[in-house]
Amino acid sequence: MKKNILKISLIGFVVVCAGVYTFINELVEPPALRTPASHPANYESLKGCEKQNVLWQKIQETRVTTLPLPELRKFGFFQFLAMTRQELEIKGQNISDFAPTGWKKLIHSRGAVAKVKLDITDKHYSGVFSGAECALLRLSLTFKPGGSKGVAPGLALKVLRDGTHSANISALYGIDGQGEDFNFFRNTLSNIVDPGKTFGAKMMHNLFEKASPFPEEIKIEDMALIDAAGKQVTNPVIPRRIFFVPTMTNQFLSSEHDVREDFLKIPAGTALYEIHLASPDGKDLRKVGHIVTASEFTSSEFGDSGLFFRHQFKY
Repeated sequence: MKKNILKISLIGFVVVCAGVYTFINELVEPPALRTPASHPANYESLKGCEKQNVLWQKIQETRVTTLPLPELRKFGFFQFLAMTRQELEIKGQNISDFAPTGWKKLIHSRGAVAKVKLDITDKHYSGVFSGAECALLRLSLTFKPGGSKGVAPGLALKVLRDGTHSANISALYGIDGQGEDFNFFRNTLSNIVDPGKTFGAKMMHNLFEKASPFPEEIKIEDMALIDAAGKQVTNPVIPRRIFFVPTMTNQFLSSEHDVREDFLKIPAGTALYEIHLASPDGKDLRKVGHIVTASEFTSSEFGDSGLFFRHQFKY
């Protein structure tokens, strides 16, 4: 009798789990948003600025034109379960600028994108760190702030290169964020951050260990190996760490508001971040230039769901 009850209980548990995962698939991301956007068959062979034009057109086609902007998506138990089902290795393996079929952006899910350029004055480091005219910058919060979740700014930079894959880097202030300060530009962002201290941050650490033994570090080696013209560097000079130092630290409110509306106020031609690079041994830290906006920021469904930023994981 007890064995039968146990079997029934196990079957019931499996059925419930299957139902929950089905619910997650449909609730977290509408199926219509999982199909990669169509793009030219010769996309990878295009010049970097031509690729930027293709991506920007798709961003503009799905641009949000009215306020308020679509609500920031919550990140909770169901979203975390959904992430456990994703093959996080894809984040490091997919070199396309377009999100693959089935990929769901469960963190940093709502943001805004602008065309930018890398205005480099100190060309000590190689690759795109010698300068790039055509890139995209996406700004977003890791998740919707509230409760135990602080305001957690993050950026993703995509440098479009001629005839080859793009150079990508993501940066954060910290896994746990900056508390209740809604000034997105309050703190410097980096590709290497300390492990978070909250329970949620520790769970995310364990989850991303599936993809890399160093979840809090994204490598920038690929950015230094190929320049914006698509030329392989013979003797690359590679930094280990990048810092994005905001130039508009005191120009936005710290009180609660939708930070994306701040992004939409930033005009083209703004030197938004200083770029600082650190040597592998950490002894040499130098300011090398700026990220300069070449357009206004745009909130876009394609920018949120279709544009893909690769992580170069450390192994």
